[in-house]
Formats: sequence, structure tokens, C-alpha cells
Amino acid sequence: MSRSVAVVGAGLAGVTTAYELAALGFKVQVFERGGSVAEQASFASSALLSPFVPGLADAGAPAPLGFRFRRWRAGRKGGDAASQLAALSQLSLARTTELRRELGLEDEASDGLLVALTDAKHVATAEARLEGWQALGLQVELIEAGEARLREPGLSADASLAAALALPHGGAGNARLFAQQLRLQAQRLDVEFRFHTTVRAISADGVGLTMRHEYTPPAEAPTRSAERDAGDTVPQPTGPQDARFDAIVLCNGLDAPPLLGQRLPLSARHEASVTAPLRLLEAHPELGPKAGWVDPSRGLTVARTGQRVRVSGGLAVTDTRTKVNPDFEALHRGLQHWFPGSVLHQQVQQGQARRAMSADGLPVLGASSKPGLWLNLSLGGQGWGLACGSAQVLAQQIAGLTPAQDIAELGPQRLA
Repeated sequence: MSRSVAVVGAGLAGVTTAYELAALGFKVQVFERGGSVAEQASFASSALLSPFVPGLADAGAPAPLGFRFRRWRAGRKGGDAASQLAALSQLSLARTTELRRELGLEDEASDGLLVALTDAKHVATAEARLEGWQALGLQVELIEAGEARLREPGLSADASLAAALALPHGGAGNARLFAQQLRLQAQRLDVEFRFHTTVRAISADGVGLTMRHEYTPPAEAPTRSAERDAGDTVPQPTGPQDARFDAIVLCNGLDAPPLLGQRLPLSARHEASVTAPLRLLEAHPELGPKAGWVDPSRGLTVARTGQRVRVSGGLAVTDTRTKVNPDFEALHRGLQHWFPGSVLHQQVQQGQARRAMSADGLPVLGASSKPGLWLNLSLGGQGWGLACGSAQVLAQQIAGLTPAQDIAELGPQRLA
């Protein structure tokens, strides 16, 4: 079994992977070019925790013609990917709950997830798919609009709602807060975090892997508003440094292909978010969502984390170089449509996440063609619900154990 493992990237995927590897007895180092954990795609991502439900993903997001063709071609392939992903997502939600309980993690979690069905057409589509979802082992219930409003009393009476799907194992949580707290638990297992460190190259010689990395601190000291946690930034020797590892896991999204040394057809998936404090009025205690709310017709999610509300959407798929100007106003309109007057708009924080996306919309998990080099590029389409399960199963594979879930159909070889 490999004993020394490097993890590249300290987002949610990297932190969870480092923890699971350390829990299995590996000596782990995490390399992150930023100044702390969860500063990039995990910083302002959707707060949703949802099982994978086929047909509820963002297939309708704007995308270039080439990507749409690759997605169409990927959809024609057979295989057991949907059932594996559904099972992995359920395993992941259970693992998230387990870590919260065993480690005492407090990430402003809320339980429960409803998916809005705004008209008869959407209800009919859900009814047609319900048996298939349940055949995958998913707990999905079709409930009447009145029941949905009882569960979410803050919903606008003027918003059109025909019915809803209830996913009892779904919910919401603060992904960045979860990553920060799990990082501390990983450090108690002797995981070493190397921040402001850029990985330049990875080479293999048949015995192990050599990583070339370099300490790349910012040109200017962080301002007071951007100060890091104590111990985040530890000065390192300047210039390129080489380190040997038995295995390396790439958890750095769109930056993974150059280090992999082979073509990995990935696109950039953009998602905007706004986060605002919940308006607290004694006369109207029902304001805002109780947990997670999804509106597929608008490509919108609304999630309650503690005393705040996060709205995410504005999905778009581009090539890896294109930038997207997010429409934050559309998120405000969506929130006002479903939960009017529920937040303090003067204190809104805006964010944009950019993550890797494969043509088939599935995560890229497993061993690469280079011995000892592994990938954990998790799908973020339904929030961060896959993170903990993906990390656990991948760590088990690296350890040579029988994984808790078969993920063969999710490996990078399908993209070759």
C-alpha cells in the first residue's frame, strides 16, 4: 500500500480527500496555490446538498456547440454510470452526516430539499420519471403544492406551484465552513498543508512520482479584510523544489490536465451566487427557506445556512479560457419570486464559482493512465453533495481496499 501521498488543491475535494487518506494511515501533504482552504470554486458555490437525480441537472445551461455535440455523443454510450452516481451520492450524504456527528462539525446545516414543479407539464415529466428514480434506490416523493407550502411556509402565495418533489436526505450546508473545520481534523491526523505553493510538474519513473513545486506568495501582503487563519501561510524556500511521493491525487479542477500530461477534455462550468442575511422579524418568523429549494425551470437553488440565505444559478458552460459576466440581478429576482422580503439586500455578498465539467456531466474519479496518479474532479451540479463520498471511495481505492461503492463508470478512461 502507498504510504506517502500528495493532494493537489485544497478546495472541498482536496480537504475531504486528505482527511480520508490520513484516516486510513497515509502520510499526506496538501499543496494549494491560494492562501487557505476553499478559496476558489468551493468559496461561493451552491450550499445545496442533494443526491444525484437524473434529469434534474443543468443540461439546459448555455453551452458552445462543440460541448453540446460531445454531450450528445456521451449520452449515446451505454453503461451503468447513472446508477453508480446515484448510489455514490447517497453514500456521500451519509458520509457527510457521519463526519458531522463523529467530528462535531458545525457547518450551518439544514435538512430537507424540495424541487419546484411549476406547471402540469413539469408534474407529468416528474411522474413519468418517478419509477425510474426509485429503481435507482433514490428516495423521491411527489407531493402536492399545499404540502410543499406547509414545509416551506415562507413561499410566496403568488408564485405558481403545481407540485414538488421531496428529497428527505437532501439539505444544505456551508461548504467552506465544512472544509475549514475538516482541515483542522485532518491536521490532527498529521496532514500537512502547504499554502501559496504552485505545483509545476509531475513525473513518474516506475518507482514513484516526483512533484516539482514552488513557493509563490502574493506580491503584496493581504489586507486586514483578507487576513488568513493563523498558520495558513508558512514561508518556504524560494525556487523550484522536488518531492517524492508514492501517489498523488489531483483535486485542482481545470488545472489538472497540464499536470496529468495527457489530454482531458474538460469545459468550464460557471455558477453565480448571492448570499444575504435572513431578515428576522418576530411578527413574520416564516420568512425565507427552511432548508433547500430548487427551481429547475429557472436554474435556481435557494438554500438556508444558519441565519443566511444563498441563491445560486446563472449556469453557463464555456471553454476553459472564456470568462462569464454573471447576472446577479436574476438571482435576486428569483429569490424575490419565491421568498419575497426574506433577506437584507443591503448586506449581500456576490460570488462566482468556476469548476471543471466533463461532457457527460459526470465527475472524474479514479486512477489515471499514469501509475500512482489519481483524479478527484467532482461534479458540482447539485451543490457539494458528492464531496465526502467521492473522497472516501477514492481513498479506499488508493489503499487497495474494496471501495464502499463501485465507481468504475466514473473513471477518466471514459473520456479518452
